[in-house]
Amino acid sequence: MTQGRRRRGRRRGRPEDAESRPPADAREERPAEEMSPSEESAVPGETGSRFSFRRKRSGEAGSERPRRRERTAPAAPAASTSPMDFWRSGQARTYRDARAAGRTMGVRERITGFHFPAWAPVGFIIVLVFGILGILFYTRQASAAPHIGDHWHAAYAVYIGNTRQPNIPTFTGPEETHTHGDGMIHMHPFITAGEGRGAALGKFFEYGGGELSDDSLKVPGQKDTHKNGDQIDGKTAELRILRADSGIHPLGGDFARAIQACDAKDESAFERVNSRYIAQDGDCIRIVFAAPEVKPVVQSDRTIISPDQATREIAMDVTGTGAGTVFSPASIDVTAGETVKVTLSNKSVVEDKNNPPFHGLRFSGADRQYGTSDDFVTDPPTLDPGQSGAAVIRFDAPGEYEFKDEAPVKEGVPPATGKVVVGPSEATPAPTATAAPGATPTPAPADVTLALNVSDSGFDPPEITAAAGKSFRITLTNTGTVVHNLRIAGPDGQFRTDDDIAVSGFVNPGASGEASGKIDAPGRYPFRDDFNPTLLAGTLIVQ
Repeated sequence: MTQGRRRRGRRRGRPEDAESRPPADAREERPAEEMSPSEESAVPGETGSRFSFRRKRSGEAGSERPRRRERTAPAAPAASTSPMDFWRSGQARTYRDARAAGRTMGVRERITGFHFPAWAPVGFIIVLVFGILGILFYTRQASAAPHIGDHWHAAYAVYIGNTRQPNIPTFTGPEETHTHGDGMIHMHPFITAGEGRGAALGKFFEYGGGELSDDSLKVPGQKDTHKNGDQIDGKTAELRILRADSGIHPLGGDFARAIQACDAKDESAFERVNSRYIAQDGDCIRIVFAAPEVKPVVQSDRTIISPDQATREIAMDVTGTGAGTVFSPASIDVTAGETVKVTLSNKSVVEDKNNPPFHGLRFSGADRQYGTSDDFVTDPPTLDPGQSGAAVIRFDAPGEYEFKDEAPVKEGVPPATGKVVVGPSEATPAPTATAAPGATPTPAPADVTLALNVSDSGFDPPEITAAAGKSFRITLTNTGTVVHNLRIAGPDGQFRTDDDIAVSGFVNPGASGEASGKIDAPGRYPFRDDFNPTLLAGTLIVQ
């Protein structure tokens, strides 16, 4: 090797042999800028250090630059220098001079000499990712609707086995996810805790003193807690929390129509959710605790007649609360077949703002039973103090029918009641089609069966055909959202006479009814819906 070749960091011509260098204590310090990789540890058994920014001090082992040697044959490949070797060996990564062990290091030396372990970057990334996810989750929940100022409503129904449970009693609270005992979940938060998850279904039950989780149910106002695996009607039951869309947006105060629309839906129209689900405005919520194969028979619990069909109005007031509730008047008179609008005004005094006295009306129908499809209920079902609502009623048969306060009361306290006295009418329609010359109602079986649909906008088809002198049965299906019926004018061409052929009672949304009869004379016979005779009309062609 040529000695005169220029080398990095040395002046040309500087002696290279060890004898020409001064003793260790007389050596000059190297420039502060000079940094070099640490050499292999000279201590036996110590592994080599990794790259370091620590400065080599004059006189410190490894501070001298090794003499350039003549190039020789290639050496064998070096052993593995994986940064994981120091973990496997269990030894220190660098050798520290024993003389420097007792010396105190400065802050700068500590910083420049500090080494992060190999797993530190991975740990930092994991912490960062989970931190970001946590912030996003918190932000999402904090901003979830409903917000303060929103006013949402969702209809609900609870079934134990095949039995529909009474409406949850009235309760309120600062979170303001509550109910008025009207079969509706009311969501209008007043505080931040009531927003987002504070309006979840589980919270709704909790606020009312009940419980709803993914596998247990305690209905507010009831004592029993039902858990998955319990026996109901001799079968192992499970909890199903279901949700569907009523189709009414925004729902506003159209509670009666929303309840009826939800009751008309088959369980196949629902999707399963959990107790953390936040009901949306216009939702249908159905909670079922029954065997998996048991699908409750859901029937509408009311009949809705449009107020436009009423021929007169009766005003009624309600005052008091609990056992002291009083209706005035407590008895009303109507005529059979007459459509009457009953307007109820809640004039109760609020003594406890946390428990205001809600009231409503439910009229038992022709079956004289509450909770069935022929009932009439005020809209909205329960009224705040100072609020008014109306129920449109019609009874075809003379007699006495009871009504009661729709708002639930405490256990052991009977609801306030009253009665409707239905007097006879010259044009009282019979509950079934009646026989008359040329138009004879015929029980099943019939010679021909005809299908007819009715919606809120018309009959489909608008014309149907039957054979003269042959018995027929018409199956009427209500595809609308309000109650409908069917009346066919007989041979005299007049409605509400003895030869009419009509469906018995009312046909609720999603339900069906039948009218049977026979007409001997060919011709065109009009039919209509008694609740909207102008818009909903058609023709029976007898040939």
